[in-house]
Amino acid sequence: MGFIYKGYLLRSKSVHLAGSDRWTLEVTVVRNKDSENDTREQTFSSESTFPTKVVADMEGIIFARKIIDGEITGLSIDD
Repeated sequence: MGFIYKGYLLRSKSVHLAGSDRWTLEVTVVRNKDSENDTREQTFSSESTFPTKVVADMEGIIFARKIIDGEITGLSIDD
């Protein structure tokens, strides 16, 4: 499932941490560069962990939005 934010398609994937009851996240940000045939994808992950898959998925979308908005130091969308 994907979400659109400021023209970017956001896809969140929760990842179960082996040997634990915790989850982490991975998000992919997709954007069309100059035309629909010229898409760019960037995938980001976090060291944060979450108690459930649902929470990890929701936090993934929030994480991606913060990257797009420039709120996470060291992570950005390439221009």
